[in-house]
Amino acid sequence: MATNRNNELAGLVQFLAHVNLLGKRGMRAALAGQPKCRLGMLEHLHTMIEQHGHNDSIYVSELAKNLQQSMPAVSRGLRYLEQDGHIRREADPNDRRKTLVYITPEGEAARLAGEQALNDYISRIIERISPDDLTRMLAMKDVFLAAIEAENNALEQNLKTGGTPYDTDF
Repeated sequence: MATNRNNELAGLVQFLAHVNLLGKRGMRAALAGQPKCRLGMLEHLHTMIEQHGHNDSIYVSELAKNLQQSMPAVSRGLRYLEQDGHIRREADPNDRRKTLVYITPEGEAARLAGEQALNDYISRIIERISPDDLTRMLAMKDVFLAAIEAENNALEQNLKTGGTPYDTDF
């Protein structure tokens, strides 16, 4: 019985890897006609500004803290976005030691165009799924995500109490 369960698990892992591969390929194709932008970085920045920023900006230090990345890594990413004209950095007028990051109108237009292209891509995929299959798929998505969250919480709790990971083969 364990072998059958392992085969099912291997099939699920292969399925998720295939979804990941096909999704990336499709998203690249969907974005091909859009203005050049680093959409993932712009989306992260936009989300961080919405959640932790003020006056449509965020401090570079606050961005690094919330992304859990080093200041040099964040600065490098911001430099790329700045070179593309999608952000601007300014010294905080109240504390010149701090730097604020803003998304430029060009950056916001590129982000929205990319987001719309991806939404259209996902909508076309969903249109290919029957309503009954879509209902079942969404229900199973919730079950699967809940199981992942429960297992991750159990793993984190186990590690906090001095335990070891269940499987170190990865």
